[in-house]
Amino acid sequence: MIRSNLLRCRFLHWRPSFRSGCGCSTLQSTPCVKMSMWHRRNSGEPMPAIDSETPGGSGLVRPIPDALIGLLGCAMLLNYADRGSLSITAPVLKESFGIDNAAMGLLLSSFFWSYAFSQPIAGWITQRFPPRTVLASGVALWSVATIACGFATSFALLFTFRLLLGIGESVIFPVNACIYSRAPEAQRGRANGMMAVGSYIGPFIGTLAGGVILASLGWRAVFWVLGGVSLIWVLPWLAMSRSLLRYCAEPHPDPANYREILGTRGLWGASLGQFCYSYQFYLVLTWLPLYLVKSAHFSIAQMTAIGGTLYISQSVTAGCTGLASDLLVTRGFAPTVVRKSFLVFGLTLTGSCLSLISIAPAQSALLLVLAGVGNGFTGPMVFSIGQTLAGPRAGGRWMGIQNMIGNFSGITAPIVTGIVADRTGSFAGAFILAGIISVVGIISWIFVVGPVCQTRWQSRRVTLGQHKLAV
Repeated sequence: MIRSNLLRCRFLHWRPSFRSGCGCSTLQSTPCVKMSMWHRRNSGEPMPAIDSETPGGSGLVRPIPDALIGLLGCAMLLNYADRGSLSITAPVLKESFGIDNAAMGLLLSSFFWSYAFSQPIAGWITQRFPPRTVLASGVALWSVATIACGFATSFALLFTFRLLLGIGESVIFPVNACIYSRAPEAQRGRANGMMAVGSYIGPFIGTLAGGVILASLGWRAVFWVLGGVSLIWVLPWLAMSRSLLRYCAEPHPDPANYREILGTRGLWGASLGQFCYSYQFYLVLTWLPLYLVKSAHFSIAQMTAIGGTLYISQSVTAGCTGLASDLLVTRGFAPTVVRKSFLVFGLTLTGSCLSLISIAPAQSALLLVLAGVGNGFTGPMVFSIGQTLAGPRAGGRWMGIQNMIGNFSGITAPIVTGIVADRTGSFAGAFILAGIISVVGIISWIFVVGPVCQTRWQSRRVTLGQHKLAV
């Protein structure tokens, strides 16, 4: 009897109301929701949390399990460690394959070409199929591609395997967006903070581990070990994710279409903003060792210490930023004010420090570490804002587009920096350009993105599945 009454009230007793000011849609619950919650309490099902800023407009949001956040953060760490494996082995590979600097630059950029242009496809797949399966398949593909790099016997084979690596890794941000777009707004900062920690600490751990393996076992073993560890991650993911994802990652029955998404101003503002944030990140990631040793005249040991300090400062700041922003949202501060304040402060700090290197090169070590701190403020907010704007109806597709545009910086930043350094004889112009791009990013996040709240997508159909998700 309770079951039949619940089914009836799902169709008849939900009434929509729209919050004024930001265009976010929510649904107010009637007494039938209380009956549903009573049924869950007495049937042993997990109780959902009530949140007025509900992604998807259901009015009920279940917090993302901490174990799931930890698994996804670990996957992000492995993701960035594997993509950095080629740079670890680059000096030895040049001699083994007899390739010049131009060919090595092409090889290093191959990952970003396939990675960036695969993002929209990955977003479509993630929105259509269960994230559990999509992420497991993506990790398996990029793990096998990394391992295969260790068996490469020519430049062409290595280039092909790096393209496959980019395709496999393209799913991780859309999958995270699909999952975290269903999280309560007050949890989204912490979840994305863990993602940022993984992306910052991954290259650091990968470099340390890869260096040890390279010195003791050779360059091929670097790919085998790093790829093998990522492949092992798939086992706990398959074992645990089914229960962890049960209430937060069902494919949405009525996803927003690409015409709607592409016509949203917030998408283009967030995409440009991510490009400006990522430009600074990839500039430092790709040119830091060479700049510190050749231009700033630090020793290899000093370069390693500075780089390690930078990555650790980024990671610690990102984790603290995610927690602090969620705490402020929980205490009633508007997500727009909280997320954008952290983000603008981070971009300002990073851009200012990189620009100052051009006039105070003697302080470059300190300024680079402070720039890393600024990057830590920015990273979690970039994806938190995108997930909030997209909601569960567009999370995967939105992030596929945003991350594609954002990662064009992985192609442009290394190339532009190299050209500027060659033509001017120093890195000063490249750092000043990074500061200017930071200003563009601030303008985009403040004035183009608009309020940080879920976009009200047009509904095309109403199904029983939607009502089941809502209740």
